[in-house]
Amino acid sequence: MKRRLIFTHELLLRFVPMSRLPNTRFAATLCLLFGLTATNGYAQYPDSSDVASPEAIVTAAYEAIMRAPGENYNWPRFRSLFIPTANLIPNTEQSGGQFTVLSTEDFIARADAGTNIGGPNDRGFAEEAVHNIVEQYGDIAHVFSHYQKHFWEDDRIFGRGINTFQLVKNDGRWWIVGIAWDETTGAGPIPQRYGGQ
Repeated sequence: MKRRLIFTHELLLRFVPMSRLPNTRFAATLCLLFGLTATNGYAQYPDSSDVASPEAIVTAAYEAIMRAPGENYNWPRFRSLFIPTANLIPNTEQSGGQFTVLSTEDFIARADAGTNIGGPNDRGFAEEAVHNIVEQYGDIAHVFSHYQKHFWEDDRIFGRGINTFQLVKNDGRWWIVGIAWDETTGAGPIPQRYGGQ
């Protein structure tokens, strides 16, 4: 556990500016919370294969939000892919017409609030990449990912869009810095160059 806490402290300071940490007690509290979370059944993440390349981390992000009926999302795996200050920006149609910037925890809370796991209408959820375009230079990368959504083990597609992933490589692994997305309901058909018809 001690080694895990040291790792988490280094991770926190690497990605969160000192100006965002008003005092050492606050910083220590955050490190303790991260460390307790890591030892509460979450210590297996990240899997090294999830963060080995831009393609791998994008695949892991999709897989973490897939779930069979009655099962939970894999939030421990999801959290392990992001820097602590990552931003997720949904399309305005999903946000009541408002431009919204979510933290990783905001996104998780929103997904959980909209999911009735185990309820009579729980059909699970799946989202996967249809076509990815990866641009990389050194330790930065961008992935433009055409995705589709459907219920678990159901081939009928009920949504398509594009996720844009911003990634950085640090400490021997890839991290998601941010994701923004838009869907065909507001942006129109997926262009052919991104795997559309």
